[in-house]
Parts: sequence; structure tokens; C-alpha cells
Amino acid sequence: MSGLSANIITNRAMPSWPRSISPNYFYGQIDNGEPGGRYFEGFQNDSLAGSSIEHNGQNSAAPFVYYNGQGTQVTSGVWNSTGITPAEAWDDGDEWAGAYMDASDDKLYLLVRDVGTSPDTLRMTSVDKDGTVVLETAAFQVTNTGFESPEFHFSTGPAMYRVGHVDGTGNFRYDILKASTDDDDTGAPLDGCRIEINTSGGTVNSISANTMAEVTDGIMPNNLYASRTAETNILGPTANNIIGGPNGLLAAAYGHPGHRGTLINMTTGNAAHSIPFGKDCPFIPNTANASYNAVHWLGTIRFFGSYTYAIPAGGTAFERETFHNFMDELAVFYGIL
Repeated sequence: MSGLSANIITNRAMPSWPRSISPNYFYGQIDNGEPGGRYFEGFQNDSLAGSSIEHNGQNSAAPFVYYNGQGTQVTSGVWNSTGITPAEAWDDGDEWAGAYMDASDDKLYLLVRDVGTSPDTLRMTSVDKDGTVVLETAAFQVTNTGFESPEFHFSTGPAMYRVGHVDGTGNFRYDILKASTDDDDTGAPLDGCRIEINTSGGTVNSISANTMAEVTDGIMPNNLYASRTAETNILGPTANNIIGGPNGLLAAAYGHPGHRGTLINMTTGNAAHSIPFGKDCPFIPNTANASYNAVHWLGTIRFFGSYTYAIPAGGTAFERETFHNFMDELAVFYGIL
């Protein structure tokens, strides 16, 4: 445990989940949408108290719809009619691959997928409160077919994140662990694949301005490979280089009622798979097969239910650094950190 990079608790008791937060009220927050209607807090600079953005998580091509605090749709720019669709974000867009609401840039970043090419083509776009769309990068056709199946969806979407986890700065990353860079597909052995996305006007981390690039030698450390791995809710990396997250409910019949998940130490490769993921989780399931996914939004990590798993449609939010510290504490508990 020497050399830990954050002030975390390192005793041997199973760590409890951190306190969830609710920074502001927003329309739809107290709805109970399962599994389709997902409400997110609106733009922080829109002067509309209680504004929100809704997306039907059952359909990766569904529009994002913008509401004020009274539930009236905002119709500025591309927010008009049914809301912003993939084709309005980019003419060739067919579905959403990822989303990230940036509290510093006051933009909703949207990774859009064109499924009409083989393999698929991706492009990063953004939209602001006025409904103005920006094509943040050039289009990029992937090589690895592992990038073709994940969608911005209630059960499959990777959590797109910024390097360094600070809004307004750093490249974006879109990581898929269920992929092989040796064969450019999803078959084992798996070393993971990544797209790094630079939306700035200058070269960052060797990625040219307003472009994206695909990692060709895997993202698992030390040339290690996995026979299987987690597919959703890959959060982090934490200050101690831990990735992973919770992805579902463990039924009491298995002897460990509570929530399960996966953790990987991206320095050593050590992993703990399908483990009880902490105590006192605030999520309320209504089925033994409950699952959920995570989205980075306005500096928080927000969880949404999937299938018949009912939690508030506004998600359950946690401060990003606090949740990362919780992951590190679990990694210590399971002996991989």
C-alpha cells in the first residue's frame, strides 16, 4: 500500500459507498423512468432554473431533448422539434456512441457513430444551450470492430471521460476493454482498445488538433491480456490508476446480497472480477437481475438503471474524486492495490 496517491482509508473492512449528492433540482429529477427516460441536469449557463436534458436510454439513436424547469421544451437552434438527433449533430450520424456534459466549456459533447461504413466511423461534436452545433473533430473510421457495438445506451455505453478528470481541459478518451488489438475484434485474449479525442486547436498528447486517434497496442499494462473482462461502467483511472466500477446487483441466493463489479489495477494488471462492490449502496433495485450504467456529467458520475431496475430517472450522482477514492479503497480491500 506504499505510495498511494490519495488520502484514502486503508483498513480491512469492506468500504461503504460514498454519500450521493444532488447539487441542484432539475426537471425530471424525481421521475422514475425505467429504463427509457433518463433526465440529466441542464446547462449551468442557461439562466433557466431547473432545466434538464432527457434521453431515452432504450434507443441509442433517440434525440436529446432540452426542458426548462417547468417541463416546457426549449426549442432554440437544433433543440427544436424532437430535440437534437445524431443526424443533426453530424450529417452522417446514425446513433450516439458517447456523451459528456462539460461544466467548464458549457457544452454537451456528443460522440456520434456512422454505421454505414465498415468498420464504423466516429466523429466528436458538441451542442450548447442555444442549439449551436460544432464539429469538434474530423470524422475517423476505426480499425477495431470492438468500437462498433458499444452505444450510448442504458446497458452498453462506455463512460467517455477527459484525461486528468478536469472539465475544460485534456483530451477525451473512449475505452473498450472487450477488444483485441492483435486481431482488431472482440475475441479473447483481450488487451482493450481506446480512441483518444483532441477537441482543442493545438496538439495534445501527440494527438493533432481537432482529430482523434486509435491506440494500436492495447490499454492493458505490461503487455498483459485478459480472457474476459468488464464491458460497462469502466470508471477511472483513479489517482492510484485503478479502473472499473459497479455494474449490477448480486442476489441474496448467491450468498452476497448487494452490488457487484470489477476493478483492475492498470499499473500491475491485477484484477478483482464480479466482486461485492462495497456496502450501503444507495440504489434501490426491484429485481434480482438489476443492472445500471454510468455517465460523466457536470463533474459528477451519475448512475442510471437499466432493464427493470428502478432508480430515479435523474440518476444517482457522486462527486467524481470521492467515487474514485471509494474505488481505491475497494482495491486495497481486495488486495490489488
